Amino acid sequence: MFVDPFVIRSINRSELRKRILLYLAEIHPSSAYLSEIARIVKSDPSNVKGALTGLGNRYNGNSSLVSLGLVEVVNDNGFKYYRLTDYGKRVVQLLKSYHAYYNRFM
Repeated sequence: MFVDPFVIRSINRSELRKRILLYLAEIHPSSAYLSEIARIVKSDPSNVKGALTGLGNRYNGNSSLVSLGLVEVVNDNGFKYYRLTDYGKRVVQLLKSYHAYYNRFM
């Protein structure tokens, strides 16, 4: 399984992106709306929106979870929900195995 190193770097540079990704992996294949994700990861909804899709100058859109292909936006009756993609699920599995491997040495 190939995972772009830029994706791993982007995830590791943001604790919030990592928490969002892990939460969406936990509820996969279900989706969640923005305020639910914010409540679960204990962050402000605007910060979560920035991590998911980018937000002006404060959050780089190229490093957002949606732009990286890890999360998809699901529009349902005018509401936006966010769901982990299959690629996102593989990345989470890689991060978990990577973390478990390096924890043995700490």
